[in-house]
Amino acid sequence: MLELVTSDRGPDTGSSDAAVTFERLLHQIAAGDQDAFSELYDRTAPRVLGLVRRVLVDHAQSEEVTQEVFLEVWRTASRFQSQRGSALSWILTMSHRRAVDRVRSSQSGTTATNGSASATSNRNTTR
Repeated sequence: MLELVTSDRGPDTGSSDAAVTFERLLHQIAAGDQDAFSELYDRTAPRVLGLVRRVLVDHAQSEEVTQEVFLEVWRTASRFQSQRGSALSWILTMSHRRAVDRVRSSQSGTTATNGSASATSNRNTTR
């Protein structure tokens, strides 16, 4: 189970100072700074999990997708480009896309299962 552990760093106020801080943290993460990753996680995980949970509803799947998002942040921090948007927007966009992908994946599995069942019943009725 994903556990949200926050520090005494204070909440994200959404100010431009926070945006600069997130950008700075991503640049440090790109250089392999684990402390910067920990700080970014502490400050953004509740928002990421909240967004993902609104899309997926299921808490366990939301935690799993949130974990995947932060793994992707760790691996791809060097690809962040501040001229294309804020760091928080980059992370939240990644989160939303992953959540939507999970919904589509589960729907395609359901559709494939339903399609197989109806194909089997069609074969049985035509014999």
